[in-house]
Amino acid sequence: MDANYLRKVPTIQEFFKIKEGQELSEETRLFLEAMSEVSISKGQNIVTVNEDCQDGMYIILEGRANVFASDGSLINILGKGEFIGELGLINDQKRGATVCADTDVVCANISRQLFEDVAMKNRKIYGAFINMLYNKTTKMVAEQERIRSELEIATKIQADCLESDFSEFNKLPNLKVNALMRPAKEVGGDFYDIFMIDDTHMCFLIADVSGKGVPAALFMVMAKTHIKNYSSLGLSLSESVTRANNQLCYKNEQGMFVTAFVCVLDIETNKVTFVNAGHNKPFIRKKDDKFVMYPAKRNLVLGLMEDIVYKEQEFMLEEGDCLYLYTDGVSEALNINKELLGDARLEEMLNRHTDDVYDVDLFVQDMFKEVDDFAGEEIQADDITMLYLAR
Repeated sequence: MDANYLRKVPTIQEFFKIKEGQELSEETRLFLEAMSEVSISKGQNIVTVNEDCQDGMYIILEGRANVFASDGSLINILGKGEFIGELGLINDQKRGATVCADTDVVCANISRQLFEDVAMKNRKIYGAFINMLYNKTTKMVAEQERIRSELEIATKIQADCLESDFSEFNKLPNLKVNALMRPAKEVGGDFYDIFMIDDTHMCFLIADVSGKGVPAALFMVMAKTHIKNYSSLGLSLSESVTRANNQLCYKNEQGMFVTAFVCVLDIETNKVTFVNAGHNKPFIRKKDDKFVMYPAKRNLVLGLMEDIVYKEQEFMLEEGDCLYLYTDGVSEALNINKELLGDARLEEMLNRHTDDVYDVDLFVQDMFKEVDDFAGEEIQADDITMLYLAR
């Protein structure tokens, strides 16, 4: 290929350390000239996982490609200037991923054999290529370290956003409460909240943002803030949730949404008023009875459609009663056989620990252990969150 054409690609300039106006070194010029142009149709694999690397390295000149792990999950999207399979020029390992053309793609390609032939004629080419790989790897490591550091900070910020000291709530008459969120990634989209609206009304909620990771965490902060702000104004619960929903819909171009179960407990009357915005139905245990799923009717999730009127429902939570709220990271946990934990099994798990129902810390620990024992060695795929009250 024309080396002067390829040198204009920004990523090639960076990879080969080509400076503007500077003549190409002989080894860089020979390497670029040895490349050939290939066209790949949409839907065709450029490289395929576990195949050999004889076709060498590709550089995308036009189009877009998707990178898939061996299990078929999408792990990256590549565009113009991106490199594919550069390590295939110097090692004997099989391809570690599949790269498939998402559009018609034009690439510059150099096969492994051609690279070796060119390098044999000019040994500086091999040394220069190794040096380029080293520089690229060093930059990647530095970038990964920066991302890791920022994620650690984000994890700490998110943890600080969630209440962890329930001592003040546990001083209320006939009330013990505990909650815990364990994200699937460094940061997550699940959240809970507990706060006093006034001296006799306590708001508590659990919610799950669509997706995971940083985007879900950012949307989680917005949702948590809006729900708390409106609930603290003395509005009806229906009005509070309706206004929070309208705020979440505003400029929500990514189409993210939140399922939420928002409750207000009247400490004096024991009445719980709640709104179920598309969330999992809770489990209630009446005094000296078993946990059963409460048939809470669902409203639309938050964030999808403005001006939805969220309907209030209610039940009594009297002395001796218990309430268990959770996200679908619990009920949809998978084991190594890809079986879902499911509502029926969750009900059995809850009722295995009736001796611990009034020790809220121990009960939450029991339930996390139950989920972990069920999952076994299966990797946690979703955030797991629980909120538990005992009267």
